Amino acid sequence: MRNDPTTTKRRPAAKGRTILKTAVGVAALALAGTVVPATSASAAPVAARLTPEELQTICAGGTVAEGLLEGDCVFEVQGETLRTDWRQVGDQVSNCNAGTTSPIGRTVVATRSFSETWKAGGNAGLSLGPISIEGGGEYSETRTVSSETRDEITVNPGRKAALTAGAVTAVQTGRMRVEIREVQIAEWPSWTEYETQYLDEVTRDVPTGTIERGQDEVSCAEDFRVPA
Repeated sequence: MRNDPTTTKRRPAAKGRTILKTAVGVAALALAGTVVPATSASAAPVAARLTPEELQTICAGGTVAEGLLEGDCVFEVQGETLRTDWRQVGDQVSNCNAGTTSPIGRTVVATRSFSETWKAGGNAGLSLGPISIEGGGEYSETRTVSSETRDEITVNPGRKAALTAGAVTAVQTGRMRVEIREVQIAEWPSWTEYETQYLDEVTRDVPTGTIERGQDEVSCAEDFRVPA
């Protein structure tokens, strides 16, 4: 992952106040009748050293640098492929009792939900707050789809089975654009620096809304092939 900071300064310091720039934020000191102009050092990037973990914290809706930095996040989609994620639906049905010679039938009634997931740099479980998505096509909103099942299942002797649902999933890859800003405090003058950094290698798995149905049947000695 890399950080690629770009700084844009907005709003000059209010007249009659002093702006003191630190490595993590802007502090304001009101001095009546005195103005200390910003030096070249005060133009340094406000968040030049944010780690990927800190960028993730901002995208989750938190603050970093002792509460001085916050921001907004935009997922820039750079590629997309499709795959089908299969899961079991409802209870498994087994016909594994010794001496059983007849098939058994069951009615399975169940609902299975599939929700979008995020990860960064190959690490699962990236937690996000409200974000925007650019280039995501028809999947630009947060999505969860559900499969409602009411089917008959028949299992032969020495076998076990489970109904399955397969969610067609769009796998989107790209980067998160993190638009960092300093937390505004009412007592401070109207001075804001905006900076953009990037969280690379972000993957979003989002269900498209298409659900396929099937059945996983194996011998009593085998493990199911489709996860529960």
